[in-house]
Amino acid sequence: MYENEFRLIILLIGFLVIIYIMFSGKSNRKYKVYKTKNYDIKNPIDIRSDHSLVSNKKVNIQLTTNKNVKNLKKDILITSNKTKQMSLSLGQNQEKTFIIINSIARNHYNIKDIQDFMDKKNIFLNNSGYYDKFYNDNRTRCVKYSVTNMINPGYLDKEKLEDLNIKGVSFFMQLPLPIDTLIAFDEMLNDAKAFTKKYKGSMYDSDKKKIDNKIIKNFKKVASSYNNEY
Repeated sequence: MYENEFRLIILLIGFLVIIYIMFSGKSNRKYKVYKTKNYDIKNPIDIRSDHSLVSNKKVNIQLTTNKNVKNLKKDILITSNKTKQMSLSLGQNQEKTFIIINSIARNHYNIKDIQDFMDKKNIFLNNSGYYDKFYNDNRTRCVKYSVTNMINPGYLDKEKLEDLNIKGVSFFMQLPLPIDTLIAFDEMLNDAKAFTKKYKGSMYDSDKKKIDNKIIKNFKKVASSYNNEY
């Protein structure tokens, strides 16, 4: 009997000690903790700083949800101090310069004679109805110069001509060229001279001045000035 009473007293003392420890621990906490339902905070927390935020960078933030949730993807773009758009140069409009040598017949040139000469010089009739002389290698293909009828609309295609007697033809080159312009000019000049001599004509510039050494020298000066355009 005494043994049972002693056990009961021991249990009672232990229970009182536990209660004391619990209450004394709560009162000694420095910060109180309040538990809310589901740990939800009803009022928003406003965090402020005395320093203003300065951002010079463009920040891209992408928020994505779980792959199982569809159509819940958002893109957020934050920018500050937006810079001005730069204008880009997309090329320049180049002015075209022409060197023209007119070969004018004493009476007229026959279209058949013109065709024979062009064939021997490898000067080919183009789709527009006049002739082109080409430069062609592995890297570059271009028209060195062209030959057209002095009378509008410039055809030298006999299928488009009403009169097969031609008063004059124009040898002309368009600058700049992607090749040595001076070499191309010398070739055009030599072909114009050969044609004019063979079919008894005279050479004039675009101002109707008879071509002499002075005019040829000026032509070469213009041609050589375009050698660095490409």
